[in-house]
Amino acid sequence: MAQDPVPQRAGSPNRGALPLDRIAAVVGTKAILVSDIEAALAAQQTPVPPDSAERVTLRKGVLEQLIDVEVLVQRAEADTSVLINEVEVLELADKQMSRVRGNFPTDQAYRAALVEAGFGTPEEYRERQISEIRRSEIQKQYIEKLQRDGKYVKVNVSERDVSAEIEKMGGELPDRPATIGFQQIVVPTLPGQESREKARALVDSLFLVLEKKPSAFEEIARQFSQDGSAEQGGDLGWNRRGVMVPEFDRVMFMLNPGVVSPPVESRFGWHLIRVDRVQPAEVKARHILIRAAVDSTDAAKTHARADSVRAMWDAGVSFDSLRVQFHDERGGEDAIIPEIAQTDLPPAYGESIGTSGQGSLVGPFMIQDQQSGEKWVVLRLTRVQPSGKMSMDEARRNLRRSMQDAYSFRRMLDTFRKQTYVSVRF
Repeated sequence: MAQDPVPQRAGSPNRGALPLDRIAAVVGTKAILVSDIEAALAAQQTPVPPDSAERVTLRKGVLEQLIDVEVLVQRAEADTSVLINEVEVLELADKQMSRVRGNFPTDQAYRAALVEAGFGTPEEYRERQISEIRRSEIQKQYIEKLQRDGKYVKVNVSERDVSAEIEKMGGELPDRPATIGFQQIVVPTLPGQESREKARALVDSLFLVLEKKPSAFEEIARQFSQDGSAEQGGDLGWNRRGVMVPEFDRVMFMLNPGVVSPPVESRFGWHLIRVDRVQPAEVKARHILIRAAVDSTDAAKTHARADSVRAMWDAGVSFDSLRVQFHDERGGEDAIIPEIAQTDLPPAYGESIGTSGQGSLVGPFMIQDQQSGEKWVVLRLTRVQPSGKMSMDEARRNLRRSMQDAYSFRRMLDTFRKQTYVSVRF
């Protein structure tokens, strides 16, 4: 295969001779290096032009993007109300690691490719992935908070500006993707009583061990914990209130450092929690997660419940009633999707919906959830819009909306940059 599954880093022969240890800019107290610019170019797979002036212009543009990101991240990190789920960050990083590792026949080849690309060991690569995912997530959460608080001020876009953009398109109207909307009931697969009792018995036995030897927490987490933090001895990093599910969050903030909690049950399973360090408004914690296993009997019962949902919906029972009784509200799937491009649908949805028309009932069909296992979905299509050329009115509306978002975001960033120390030295 010619495609390299590991991104190229700064220092690769095709990036051009450029000193990589210079400071390109300082944002707040954070330095952005020339090597960071090279790494960003490599990650974007941007071809480097042969002309030296064009190379400088390209790198300056990338540097401006890095400055914008750093300004936004620093603002988000300073806002104590912005919370991210560290467990999800770790799981996303582990998924990325697994995808990259899957492109190599052996661990030796995988490690060699990481070293050649400038990422060092797999452990160092993982830490970089965790950092990048965390930065991306905190930006997203911060922007959403600004929008909720009404501080993301929308910039007006004039008809003249929209017309100018339309003219740049040469009169060629964009395509409209095929879209659908639907209401759905997602039925989770729940473990049976016997499985729950087995999981509780295991977590109780681990708790007894840790009562006598709390220092064995990390070793036991690596051996028994059933989530992405196991390899790090259950390390969840620093967490503020409200990041974890309520049952976990409440106990975590009650613990003194070094004390192992009694078993705590959440929708993910049974947890043992230990707080390592405490500072104002946040704690650094570890956990051991023991999930109750689901078997074929549990899956069959869930499928039967989903069949019942389909039958009741078909017989005229209201969506709201079915939602209250059956929908997995805590599972992360929205019950109402007003509009989504069909190309953005997960494969199981796309295959099951197929060419069904508006008003059709679809399902039940199965989806997989990394944390909760199998779920069954029944949905009713509330909108079916085929693809085609946009009308002029649609094109103007969409263009105005995208321009407004871009202008508003740029104005917000410019305001933040004025309030942040930024020194460009490249």
